[in-house]
Amino acid sequence: MKTRLIYAVIFCLAMPFAWATSAADFSVEDAYIRTMPPGRTATAGYLYLTNNSDRDCSIIGGSAAIAGTLEIHQQLNSDGMMKMRPVAAVTVTAGETLLFRPGGYHLMLIDVQTDLVAGEIHPVSLTTEDCGSIEMDVKVRSLFQKSAPAVKAHDHSKHNHSMPDQSMPDHSMHDHSGHSMQKMKTHGMDK
Repeated sequence: MKTRLIYAVIFCLAMPFAWATSAADFSVEDAYIRTMPPGRTATAGYLYLTNNSDRDCSIIGGSAAIAGTLEIHQQLNSDGMMKMRPVAAVTVTAGETLLFRPGGYHLMLIDVQTDLVAGEIHPVSLTTEDCGSIEMDVKVRSLFQKSAPAVKAHDHSKHNHSMPDQSMPDHSMHDHSGHSMQKMKTHGMDK
């Protein structure tokens, strides 16, 4: 009986470490956030996120020391109008890369209370539902620096939604203060 109890305690203690190490199955490339125009307190973040594991992982949020809130947003074309909305989660399919870029999925850093200077590096953490946390350093880029062209693709055909118009300019200059920041449940975005 004592032996079973000891094994149970060891298993319970080891469990959090097993989840935390699974985040190593992700690779992050070209992670950056934009500087903000004077008087603004929100900016967008972009990156390529590759899931190198053998299971799908849902990103449900995150945090950044420089922002009061970090949300996942999606910009899409609806009835000829470009709209942006927060999403509760986005799934990164096993073995695939999800692009967070202007005109599509992106991170919104809200209530930024510090001036962002091009070239600075800031830590950002993404939270997954069941694959641990993804820690990364993001570089601040000038609001006027062009985004690198997307060299990787993520097949969205099985998600049952249309991709946003990629010709839209980077919307990080837009004022998001009037947007409702409550979490919205996504339909057709997750598996």
